[in-house]
Amino acid sequence: MTFKEAALKVFEGKDPGQIVWQPRIENWYDVNKRKGTLPEKYEGMSLLDIYDDLNCSPRPYLYPRPSPENLTDWGMRDRGGYCPQNVPPVIRIKSGKSIKITQQIQNDMLIEIMKTPKGELVRKWHISELSIVPSIVEFPVKKLEDLDIVEYMLLEQEFVFDQNAWNEVEKKIGDRAPLAMNVPRAPLQQLFLFYMGYQNTILALYDQPQRMERFFKVAEEADDKAYELIKKSPVKIVNFPENIDSKFVSPPLLEKYLMPHWQKRTSELKEAGKYTDVHWDGYVKSILRYVPETGFDGFEALTPKPQGDVTVEEIKEALGDRYILLDGIPAVYFLPWESEEKLIETAKKLIDLFAPKIILGISDEIPANGDIERVRLISDLVKDYNSSLKNKSK
Repeated sequence: MTFKEAALKVFEGKDPGQIVWQPRIENWYDVNKRKGTLPEKYEGMSLLDIYDDLNCSPRPYLYPRPSPENLTDWGMRDRGGYCPQNVPPVIRIKSGKSIKITQQIQNDMLIEIMKTPKGELVRKWHISELSIVPSIVEFPVKKLEDLDIVEYMLLEQEFVFDQNAWNEVEKKIGDRAPLAMNVPRAPLQQLFLFYMGYQNTILALYDQPQRMERFFKVAEEADDKAYELIKKSPVKIVNFPENIDSKFVSPPLLEKYLMPHWQKRTSELKEAGKYTDVHWDGYVKSILRYVPETGFDGFEALTPKPQGDVTVEEIKEALGDRYILLDGIPAVYFLPWESEEKLIETAKKLIDLFAPKIILGISDEIPANGDIERVRLISDLVKDYNSSLKNKSK
């Protein structure tokens, strides 16, 4: 059975008779390629070539991307898994005709200027050599009235599905993995991560709750267009790239602003025949109890100790035999100074506890300075495990 077939069977609730190993190495690859520090054997090889050499599967999350005339690659707000370069976006975000977005790169800073009939916004990103994704250092909403501009931009957006781009990406990935699609983040997460920042959002929720509720309603309405495209698309797996950490999204925030959104969206996607998973990483101990209420089929990047605040056993207790775990191995174990024995021990424990409801991976990605040969170490472990399963079935 191919990686693609086996991963789909996991989502279908069937036992594929093998473990799929899907480490995310995109950031490691891109950073080291840009710095000229790829291992000698991998120089000149594509990312997919390296996945093949390591005998593991990529996790190809596609995502709605701005049209090229609006944003350069540095402006991508979510890489979200492997997406072949030089391939048009499968779902393109087109800004309204009255909106003009320009960029300026100054040293290690990307300055994004958004001009609209409602006013102008400026967002600044820091470009780091340690990550393929820039980080925001200046949010565009400086005062609450700026939300009017954001709402205008969101409502003016259009989403276009490109079947030819889908066919091209599907051909490139082949049998390595099923394609999946990222949806827009929940409106609260959009405010935290892209428009206002955490502190200003929390203060506004307290000081101006009615104004914030209006934004949530507008953002949901704007994202309806993306969901309608995804529901009609050939994609089977839909990822919610929320990056939830309970240190920031407390239970009260989750209950009020995220749970209704997730329940609504997972329900409509399920009706359309899609499977869903959500990205929770960091500290999750206080929110694991909400797993059954979310509507998701799987949970990606749940991070055990020593990196997170929960044990592997606590994750198993929360997910039971119903929900899929995607990932599970703390990323710190791929750093060259960490114990290989602990890495192997954790991988074995995850397989023993969760199989067949697991797609093994790294919570969240191998660090840019990680040891790529440790990925091969787990590939060998999974190969031996899968061989033992086949021998037992004979």
